[in-house]
Amino acid sequence: MGLVSCNQSLVFEENRELSGEGWHKDSSAVFNPVIEDTSKVLNLGFSLKHNNDYPYSNLWLFVEVTGPGSHQQTDSMEFFLAEPDGRWLGKGNDKSRIVNWLYKPGVKLRRPGAYSFIVRQGMRRDLLEGVLSLSMWIEVADLKEN
Repeated sequence: MGLVSCNQSLVFEENRELSGEGWHKDSSAVFNPVIEDTSKVLNLGFSLKHNNDYPYSNLWLFVEVTGPGSHQQTDSMEFFLAEPDGRWLGKGNDKSRIVNWLYKPGVKLRRPGAYSFIVRQGMRRDLLEGVLSLSMWIEVADLKEN
């Protein structure tokens, strides 16, 4: 899947295909990156693949993060999938689109080790139709001075 910038190095990327019916509210996408080098500044992001059956212009996600030493944090995030006039954002064709979001830009993780990102949809529907997959990616941030 695409990244925010081509000139940044990829540290982690995993894709989770969702059920053919859509994304159930009780279903989660789990990502478990292992980060050994904490000297680097990182960008953390998600990529969502959806089709035209997706009924909304936005998507709410609940992201539960657990780091080494069991430090936990939960984020509620809204991502936009369409322009106000209804045109889909991202890249794709008439059948599906991929939208990339920068979740945490320019972060420096304090501890090396295994991290867990548990992602759930928060759209208040039992089944969110039209969502095909969710990917998580981590890249080294491009810190060029202006």
